[in-house]
Amino acid sequence: MERREFFENVAVGTNIAMGYSLEDALAMLAGFGVEYVELSSIAGMCEHIDPSLIDEDYCKYVAALLKNNGLKCCAVSGHVDLTVDKQLEDFLKKIELTGRIGAKYINTNSGPLDRLDIFNENMKAVIEQTEKWNVIVNLESHGDIVSTAEDSAQYIKRFDHPLVRMNYDTGNTYFHSKGKCDVVRDIDFSSDVISYMHIKDVKITGNDVQYTPIGDGDLDFTAILAKVQKMGKKLPACLEIPVFVGGTLEGIGPRDVPMSPEMIKTAIDRSYAALDKALQSL
Repeated sequence: MERREFFENVAVGTNIAMGYSLEDALAMLAGFGVEYVELSSIAGMCEHIDPSLIDEDYCKYVAALLKNNGLKCCAVSGHVDLTVDKQLEDFLKKIELTGRIGAKYINTNSGPLDRLDIFNENMKAVIEQTEKWNVIVNLESHGDIVSTAEDSAQYIKRFDHPLVRMNYDTGNTYFHSKGKCDVVRDIDFSSDVISYMHIKDVKITGNDVQYTPIGDGDLDFTAILAKVQKMGKKLPACLEIPVFVGGTLEGIGPRDVPMSPEMIKTAIDRSYAALDKALQSL
């Protein structure tokens, strides 16, 4: 099966080009033959989109950058802690940018489970903004309020809103469970709420953790995609390939960034190849 048959589209997350400017990151990915991107605006990590700059003119500039590089943006990686007021304020701006540039989705983590009440209250403002800009906010499996689908789909269902869905991140789900979650089994529990997918791989060896190109880690993407196929949904997806992230089960972070263009291209090419191999097995 071909990518276009299985997925709505397959993007590449610009966070693989952490350390490069937005302009350089987009030009590089376009040069590598990437068609769709997920723009990175991850608080405290990779902010190709700086929320402090977001206004109508900045959004027009970003849209022009995408067009001039022949790229399409399906989603913004707008990760914040939605229980923190300043980060919530930034996220509302990111929703605006998502809508203004014509993207359909914005992904984010949620916040600590012990702040669930604050999260639920703050989601009122998020939903109001998503309705204004007709953007779907995907709460990502990130080891917080939204962790495994089995444990967390209930929190998303409670909103009972078509613009509040789930981004199932395979690598994050596995890492934050310290390698204990069977992702092939768990993704079934997302079927009622999933609307986006981060295809991400990670290898856990003892206490050591390293994110990898797709196919080089611990996850079985043939089996994972077979489960997605049974859902009967044509999902948008993103190859999120932060191969510069590693550490231990107690904590991970970026190392040795920016990567060279050659290393970035190799990681993207290996990931596309592994995804295509998995799809051909279906």
